[in-house]
Amino acid sequence: MATQSQLTVFYDQSFFRGVFERVIKGHYQVAKVTFGTQEPTLNQIQTLIMQQWCALRWIDSNSLVPVVGQEQQSSKKRQRLARQLVQKHGNNHRSEVVLKLAHQQNLVIKKQRRRETKQAHAAEVRRKKLAKRLEKHRGH
Repeated sequence: MATQSQLTVFYDQSFFRGVFERVIKGHYQVAKVTFGTQEPTLNQIQTLIMQQWCALRWIDSNSLVPVVGQEQQSSKKRQRLARQLVQKHGNNHRSEVVLKLAHQQNLVIKKQRRRETKQAHAAEVRRKKLAKRLEKHRGH
């Protein structure tokens, strides 16, 4: 089995970003790297590949499930968005979709964690209030 890897460097708003794409045994994986405000040199890219390749956070496209509950879009709007994506980034659409799905899943997980901690905190506050009230009315 051959492994195919590709790096695409592009300027995104105020930072240079790199998207690593690789295919291993039919599994498409993507990793995103931010280089900084200046264009990365060949030496920086080689150093990144040699020293931090294993530390990259690879997102496997097969493990992602699209987030359900997004609003319906009209066909014209979908066509317009597709045209803008192709004009903006060319054929790099697959990696963007995988990164976007991973980002959406992370947002859902963060929201669940935040809700759980908020509920735990509220329960703790209620427990303390009840303990304080019982302590006040304990009697002598």
